[in-house]
Amino acid sequence: MSTPNSPERGTPDWWEARYQSGEIPWDSGIVPPEVQTLVASGMARRGWALDLGCGSGVSSRFLAQHGFRVVGVDLALSALQRAGRAAQDLALPAYFCLADVADLCFLSIEATLALDIGCLHALPPERRVVYARSLAQRLAPGGLYLLYGLGPAPSAENGGAGGPPGLAAQDVAVFVPQFHLRWAQHGRDRERASTWYLFERA
Repeated sequence: MSTPNSPERGTPDWWEARYQSGEIPWDSGIVPPEVQTLVASGMARRGWALDLGCGSGVSSRFLAQHGFRVVGVDLALSALQRAGRAAQDLALPAYFCLADVADLCFLSIEATLALDIGCLHALPPERRVVYARSLAQRLAPGGLYLLYGLGPAPSAENGGAGGPPGLAAQDVAVFVPQFHLRWAQHGRDRERASTWYLFERA
């Protein structure tokens, strides 16, 4: 619950506070079936993978166990520490960075796969264009980008209860022309519309 002294939503301190408190329903410990299916399909070439908004590294470890070298990026230090310890205990090639997912200039890798499971939809709109450009610079031509996002948040007048602002059509359009949309799968996440997108780097 927000108080006058609470950090602003979406800031590093806000994410860190959520992990410290354990209020992290998005970090379920489960690798999404969509991620498992994509990896099992063989469509994604093995190489470097990016896990954007990696949290405690659940999907990062899965990718590292299936032939990828992984860089996970997040703003919550506590989450990254958990991720690093778990990967080290399993001797997995997964590395974790405290950084902004919209600015990947600190990396020198060219990834063949990128995941974003609920991170982009939490960014303010003006950061989404920067995010798309930054990702395009770090994903190899033909590389795949699997994105999960909630749809636009209902307004307070229509019973909206806060949460991330969500993704609208114009937010997905920021990936054109650097990416091609291969498919989209629509669903529901509690009271919100949600979508999985698979993009290919042009």
